[in-house]
Amino acid sequence: MESTVTEAVPESLDAGPEGPGRGGLVTVLRGHLDLFLNAGSLMATTAITSLFGFAYWWVAARFASPAAVGQASAAVSAMTLIGTIGMFGMGTMLISDLGSLRGRKWELISTCLLVAGSAATVGGLIYVGLAHLAFPGLRDALGSTAATVLLVFGIALNAMTLVLDEALVGLLQGPLQLMRNAWFSVIKLVLLGVLAVLPITLTGGELLLTWIAGSVASVAILGRALRSRAMVDSVRPRVALLRGRGRSTFDHNLLNLATYLPRAALPLVVTAVLSTEANAAFYTAFMVTSFLAMVPGNVALTLFAVASGDKAALRSKVRVGLGICLAVGLPASLVVAFGAHWIMLIFGASYAASASTALTILAFTYIPFVFHHFFLAISRVQGTVRGAGYFSVFAGAAELVAAWYGGSRGSLTDLVAWVAVVMAVETVLVAPTVLRVVFAKAAPEGENIVSTTSLTLRERAWLPLEYIRTVGPFTGVNAERLRNALIGLHAADPEHRAVSRLDRSGARWLHMDAPAFARYVQDAVSDLGDGPADFDAMSLELQAEPRAHHPVRILVGGGYVAMKVSHAYGDAGPVNVLLRELIRAAGEERAADIPPSVRHRWALPVAWRKQFGTKPGRWKQGLSFARPPEHLDGPVQPWTASLTVVTARSATVLGEMRAWRDRYAPGVTTSAITFAAFTAALRDLGLDPDLRGGTFLADARRYVDKGVSIDSNFVMGPYLSPEDLTDPKSIHTTLKAELATGRILTMMVLREGKMLITGAPGMPEPYPTQAPSAPRPALTFSNQGRHDMLGDLPWAVEPAGRVNQSVPTAGSPEGITLTTSEMNGVLHLEATFHTSTYDPAVVARALDLVCTDPAALIMAAR
Repeated sequence: MESTVTEAVPESLDAGPEGPGRGGLVTVLRGHLDLFLNAGSLMATTAITSLFGFAYWWVAARFASPAAVGQASAAVSAMTLIGTIGMFGMGTMLISDLGSLRGRKWELISTCLLVAGSAATVGGLIYVGLAHLAFPGLRDALGSTAATVLLVFGIALNAMTLVLDEALVGLLQGPLQLMRNAWFSVIKLVLLGVLAVLPITLTGGELLLTWIAGSVASVAILGRALRSRAMVDSVRPRVALLRGRGRSTFDHNLLNLATYLPRAALPLVVTAVLSTEANAAFYTAFMVTSFLAMVPGNVALTLFAVASGDKAALRSKVRVGLGICLAVGLPASLVVAFGAHWIMLIFGASYAASASTALTILAFTYIPFVFHHFFLAISRVQGTVRGAGYFSVFAGAAELVAAWYGGSRGSLTDLVAWVAVVMAVETVLVAPTVLRVVFAKAAPEGENIVSTTSLTLRERAWLPLEYIRTVGPFTGVNAERLRNALIGLHAADPEHRAVSRLDRSGARWLHMDAPAFARYVQDAVSDLGDGPADFDAMSLELQAEPRAHHPVRILVGGGYVAMKVSHAYGDAGPVNVLLRELIRAAGEERAADIPPSVRHRWALPVAWRKQFGTKPGRWKQGLSFARPPEHLDGPVQPWTASLTVVTARSATVLGEMRAWRDRYAPGVTTSAITFAAFTAALRDLGLDPDLRGGTFLADARRYVDKGVSIDSNFVMGPYLSPEDLTDPKSIHTTLKAELATGRILTMMVLREGKMLITGAPGMPEPYPTQAPSAPRPALTFSNQGRHDMLGDLPWAVEPAGRVNQSVPTAGSPEGITLTTSEMNGVLHLEATFHTSTYDPAVVARALDLVCTDPAALIMAAR
């Protein structure tokens, strides 16, 4: 049975018979009013602060010396940097939690303000200590003792106001944070104007004083407005309210620090590497581009606040937000880029001479800013905050290192150019995440998708492939009981991947509510009845079904269960765990119980670092791969895919293999004997297999640390060339040597790195229309290992009569895949190939020969 997918009409095209007219546009705008309203208030805030900030620094540049401006801008940068660190993720945690919190909202806000202020104070003291001990340039920028004390106070105050502003966004009170920031901008400019007309020489400390006084006054005005509107109940801090929010706060803080660190620290790097005068020019240029960056930054922050409560709307809101950023900010960035010299002349000829080119380069980093901010917002909404945080840590560190390198070996222009190069590389890496959401198809109509989870890189790598397990016969297992087991699993864990919908185009797991899943499971599990069943035909039926949105597709009949699982879900290990629990639960008439597994996203790079990173002597070996030999050109003929599978099993052959091994090939595995015997059988039957080598699938879990579970697919298939594919010892030696190198980890890392840049397909490549006229079997060997864990299922027969099939659902025109497994002393074999290439009777005969007398096949080949 195949389910059809009905796709919703995109909002922008749903305009009625007259096309996209006013009604359609109004509908779209109304549907995104929350995004426009909240983003608009944030943009207005940034516009006002940037405009008045421009005026502030213009006045400062006219009435204060470059050294004073440089000192003040370094202090403001320190306030921004350390204040952001001191936020400790409190602001974004409040955005995510305030909407669902009933009561005590301001108690939670005041608690977060207290924590942020305390952390920032400690950070300020550390900054002052480091400046005195290690960085003479920063020590000179501190100024007098009074200015230093003022700076520490300003750092704490800045952290608290940053958290307060984001709390207001979380309360959907954008106009109030706009009001506070407007008063702050106006008051500090007025105070600077007053100092400018006085007969005094402005110093960096006096400029900093106007900044802090404006912030204090704006908070006082906000407090009065809140009281007048009776919006605040109690502001008593309650540390208990932070319980249970530690991990979320840590993740948000990590991401926030990695995001804002480069931007806030760049002026400090300029000061330390070049001079305070160079920083004065740089900071002025950087302020101009900060005005441009307000568009993606504020839209992305609003996207997070709005979509956190409506994850299903992420796709449409990302599209609208991205359109705003490109339509508004891109033209403005081009104007700045080509008018950089005249813009910098406004501040003075010295500023134009030293920073015009730097401003041009910075203007062209607008697109990187857009994609990076949207990547962060999408990660926050989709619950991948920690992964995005780790990525941003490395990206931010790379930007600062690039700035230090460029500045220490050249001018301000060189410094900015190196930073721009790093940002361009970041864009290439994060753009696929954003574009997958933009171009993802809408969720099907009628399905209540309550949340989504992005596929990991490893899951995406295997998305085009599927895997079939057919087992039986059992007693007490039928379709209705299996459906109820799955429904019970969904009730316990609605985000478990086995009970989710698979969005191939968007690379997501779609999680449904209970009524939607109850309907969904009817199509996922098909009932073939209680009569006699052909288990081979069940495997073939699933093999022939097109790939769809079911991660788990099940046929049940006559006591047999055929289960097709997307390889994005997992390989043999996770699939056997799922199969065992579903059948046991169905037999016992209970809900399936599969504990949630930790998604170790960093298991692969950690394993690679352990195998190679600290051992340079292994690098050459780890990067040298054996590639399949080039296909020899020859006559071809029209060809049509017709995938099939033939199977065999034996309860006695494993004992015979071990007896032969002990006499002729001690230490060789039974899987190597099976592979060699099958190759010899194909040759003896006239199929002329390609003996130059084959693909050997291997599990990479052997390289991960103990206690690290991999719940997805962690298999790779290197191409190996044993001296003799019909000799078990040759196969065993080659495979053992290959596994000792750990090269498959490098293959996996390179594949995931490529996907970061190019993306991963949701479907396999189409089959060719031509194949060689004289095909030679290209062999793939897959040893599934022991399946004795299935021994406690409600089997209806003894081990010798049990069916235990493992069947792939894809294969090349000339390919033959041999899959082997052992279960309770019985050897199970499956060969997958195309009937349009090879005669099924011949391949079946090869399996029978392996199960009858593998030793004779091997000895005859010697």
